[in-house]
Amino acid sequence: MNYKFLAKNGPTMAFGLFVVAAIASIIPIFSGLSAFSSVPAERQAYGPESEIFLPGIYISYWMLIVAVVVALILAIYQVVSNPKGSIKALITVGVVAVAFFLLYTLADPKGTGSVAQTVESSGISDGVSKLIGGGLQLSIWMLLGSVVITILMEIWNYFKNQ
Repeated sequence: MNYKFLAKNGPTMAFGLFVVAAIASIIPIFSGLSAFSSVPAERQAYGPESEIFLPGIYISYWMLIVAVVVALILAIYQVVSNPKGSIKALITVGVVAVAFFLLYTLADPKGTGSVAQTVESSGISDGVSKLIGGGLQLSIWMLLGSVVITILMEIWNYFKNQ
């Protein structure tokens, strides 16, 4: 498959895959909904009747895994085929990796308040807790940065077009 083929047929193929995945997820749900509804609400999450949702969950997992693998393969292909054109992207990935490492090392593994209770009751290790904390902090900082950059670029465009 080349770029022209994917540019022309990619959205149609993606929509077709979505329809197939949605149908494959919905059929077990509709076929087992009456049994699921007959179980008391407090037992619905733990009973065998709740397995009607598993096909949709597994399909979602596999689609996510395929998307990540394809994205990584295409990114590596782009870097190998055009290393000079990929310098900006590599620098960006490096900056994000350094920022995550800094936030990971600064994260409090025990937490405070309800976070500490959740970490303790769930048996989350210090390393996993720091990964979660660093990832959340990085996400928040990137969100704030994108909002600030969007506002500054709109102000820049306003004065540039005057």
